Amino acid sequence: PPVPVPRRAAPLGGRLSGAARQALGLRLPPALVLGWHRAFTLRFRSLATVARLALPLLLIVVAMSAWTTIDRFDTRPEQIGIPAALTVHTSDLGDGDARALLERDPQVAAAYPGVEVAALVPGQTATIALRGLGTHQDPYPYALAEGRAAHGRDEAVAGQGLLDLLDAKVGDWVRMTVGDQPQILHIVGRSIEPENAGRVISTSLDTLRENGPGVGPTLYELRLRPGADPQEVSDRLADAGHGRLDVHAVPNPADGLSPLRGVVVGLIAVLALIGLIELLTVIGGTVREGERDLLALKAIGLSPRQITAITVTSTACTALAAVVIGTALGAPLAHWLIDAQGRSSGVGAGIAQGPSTTHLLLFGAAAVTGAAALASVPASRAARRRLADTLSAVA
Repeated sequence: PPVPVPRRAAPLGGRLSGAARQALGLRLPPALVLGWHRAFTLRFRSLATVARLALPLLLIVVAMSAWTTIDRFDTRPEQIGIPAALTVHTSDLGDGDARALLERDPQVAAAYPGVEVAALVPGQTATIALRGLGTHQDPYPYALAEGRAAHGRDEAVAGQGLLDLLDAKVGDWVRMTVGDQPQILHIVGRSIEPENAGRVISTSLDTLRENGPGVGPTLYELRLRPGADPQEVSDRLADAGHGRLDVHAVPNPADGLSPLRGVVVGLIAVLALIGLIELLTVIGGTVREGERDLLALKAIGLSPRQITAITVTSTACTALAAVVIGTALGAPLAHWLIDAQGRSSGVGAGIAQGPSTTHLLLFGAAAVTGAAALASVPASRAARRRLADTLSAVA
């Protein structure tokens, strides 16, 4: 007749793999080898556990990338298309006198003459911005994301919004009209353009003068020396100009992005809480699964401290795998998302700035260390349980 057999409370752990036995033969610490073995014995369960832990870590890396991108707008505006801090419009001053007056200020590194006009392109009713900034001898330092700078005659760089509007790409020639004067320019690069939804094409002032006689500078873009205060320089230039200079700060998109910092911090806090809850679940499962091995580990002479180290090592290995996967996938995903937003807004791809390697290493080390510290308390309590309690838990 059939004989009833007691059902197992939990699946038996797998036998030691060849790598684990070899590691023990090399006299590596048993806690390290057995902890690694426990973390990755059951592949499906281990992958699911690592995936659940990696998801909030991945999203935290994305949020950190959003923070560093916002910080890039604020601290390094020259990298996102804003090399100049001040724009000056002059009246009753010639080009030579205006540049001499502006460059006389000790905090002004360079003054680039320029002009900006509205232009029409074939097949479009909306206007675009045509800029002529700098000269062939002193070119304007555009932030390029693709191609090269405009050096030769009729060469220009364009924003992503303009390329999308004209369905053009770097290397194409485009025709536009300023009043009744046609302009035909060769796009040799794509610049990051935070203004006018990226519908901007820029060349040198000399090129516009060659194509349209009589074109002269109507504004000057001022690049300041590191550490200079734009407001102080603006006040000083206004006083020196005696009413002939209209100075104002170049708008920075970071001014509108500052409130997003609080949103990013809140998002990181929520994701960290989700990750903590998932980690506590993993630790509880690891401790319960280790209870059936507790008698065997004690029988082979392992101390409670070594048994605790097995659970801590298992948790740390799982957390380390989650950190590696979350970081490896989160960094490129963040770049793709931020650049996609840049392309859709017309600014263009190339604005994304991920966290530094140091910050990512600190983030990973904090996650793994925190996981090990959280696992140490319940693991130590389970390793010091009485024999009767252990037998009842296994049964």
